[in-house]
Amino acid sequence: MAKKSKKGSPTDIRVKLIRYSLYHPKTPRPLRFGTMRMLRHWTIHRAWKLYQAAQRKEREYELERQYNKMRDACEELRLTSPGLYARAVAKSIFRYPIVEFRIPTDTPAKNGWNHEWKRG
Repeated sequence: MAKKSKKGSPTDIRVKLIRYSLYHPKTPRPLRFGTMRMLRHWTIHRAWKLYQAAQRKEREYELERQYNKMRDACEELRLTSPGLYARAVAKSIFRYPIVEFRIPTDTPAKNGWNHEWKRG
């Protein structure tokens, strides 16, 4: 429960922040549109929201499709080669040599390419 100050206004920090953002001199005043302009604004805003919802639905569908393909591929690998499947889904941190963890940079390496390196 928020404490009451001597003037009777709450001292809750949330209330202070809301008041500050609403009544600060640099806060722009709310838009005041005429009836037709408000209708145009609402129509454009609603169309934009519908467009964004359609894009979001399309992205979710694409991710679901990719997930299903990966699940099917893992199931096929499990049925085809159980040993390879076990190695593929193993939860090991050190599956790759440290050489493959090189940080990508904008400049070339000082030593150049290591032609003798072989995958272990």
